Amino acid sequence: MDASMIYGLGFVMIAVGVIFLWMLFKDNESKKPRDVVEWVGTVLSGLLIVSAISLIVLAKKSEEVIAIAGGQVATEAYFQDAIIEVPAGDFSFKSVDSDEEALLSSLQGSVVIVNFWATWCGPCLEEIPDLNRLQNEYRDQGLVVLSISDEDRSLLVSFKNQLVLESTSVYVPFGIDLPLPFKGAFAIRPSSFVIDKTGTVRRYLLGARNYDFFKKAVVPLLSES
Repeated sequence: MDASMIYGLGFVMIAVGVIFLWMLFKDNESKKPRDVVEWVGTVLSGLLIVSAISLIVLAKKSEEVIAIAGGQVATEAYFQDAIIEVPAGDFSFKSVDSDEEALLSSLQGSVVIVNFWATWCGPCLEEIPDLNRLQNEYRDQGLVVLSISDEDRSLLVSFKNQLVLESTSVYVPFGIDLPLPFKGAFAIRPSSFVIDKTGTVRRYLLGARNYDFFKKAVVPLLSES
């Protein structure tokens, strides 16, 4: 559910609470609860209004977190699927599990899906089970799914206790200037780059994809020598 839907739901809840209070007290000159039914109705209406306000505040804070992170979620309006053939610029990252540093070039010889994601990105989380399945099924054939975030390591470690990543989970510093063609990859997430065994980026995908889509993109590359 995106922020606009949450705002809408919150305002509807507030309207329902206010209307219910009005119905309770429209014929009550004292404007105070007179019996148990009115007390219960007043309390429930108040809770509904307070809950709605809290929901709107949380949605606003979530938008602020995303803005601070400098990223947007890729909706269908943003989707791209580009067939390209450019060298994968090299850069370093650290393992979420061990905090050891490595280079993207160290994976040459494998087919690599470089997936840029974030814990706050709903479509990114929807992709994870499909990427997990893909990694598990094609690991022995030379596939590496590299999940990259620019969030704090402590947050990513905590997240893995909620939703397990079977991929190679790594992180880079927030605001890092990545080489081409990865420059700007954190601006809209999820985005993925498919790299062949020679270290050439063959495909750029903006927006969430499913297992079948990723499978069609990587299986032909796994058989290439």
